[in-house]
Amino acid sequence: MSTDFWLGSSMFMTAGIVCLSLLCTVIITVASIGIPIWWMRNNQKRAQELMVTGTRGEATVLALQDTGMFINNNPRVSMLLEIRVAHLAPYQIQKVATLPLIRLSQVQVGSVVPVMVDLSNPTHPDKVGLLLR
Repeated sequence: MSTDFWLGSSMFMTAGIVCLSLLCTVIITVASIGIPIWWMRNNQKRAQELMVTGTRGEATVLALQDTGMFINNNPRVSMLLEIRVAHLAPYQIQKVATLPLIRLSQVQVGSVVPVMVDLSNPTHPDKVGLLLR
């Protein structure tokens, strides 16, 4: 075999590797941008559905603990809530949420806050939304 054959095939192999690496870069970039956007829109959709289909109730904050995490300079806290909704016995859930700093004073131990609850699964923390004003 001549040296021209090996030189030509290595050039095609190099071009193939470059194309493959560019394709992988594009896929990773699109996924790293697209997945968080999809996740945020999905959370917004669930919150909107809860506001439409949920049942209004109230919750007493039994415990409040800082998780040490901040999202957009707002603290992420863990709360133990006692939920009271019509036609259900009071029950407790542990909910982790990011609270705006300006609303943090509304969520203190012993305070009562309005909530919306999805009665299809009322004990699931994602099916309970705080209505802070």
